[in-house]
Amino acid sequence: MGRKPRIEFTGGVYHVIQRGNNKEYIFRKNDLKKEFLNLADDCKKIMDYEVYGYVIMDNHYHIIIRSLL
Repeated sequence: MGRKPRIEFTGGVYHVIQRGNNKEYIFRKNDLKKEFLNLADDCKKIMDYEVYGYVIMDNHYHIIIRSLL
């Protein structure tokens, strides 16, 4: 069963996590991690949020963000 939709509000702080299926790698090389950070930076400009912290591992990542919209 899927999770309930996240309640979103301006100034909300969120823990975003994504994991590969069956704990499979989603970042096989460090270059892919760097590309992910570049994409996250581009999204930050569009979606207007602050990043408080992040960790990127081979099979998943965590990001703590605060919504500014």
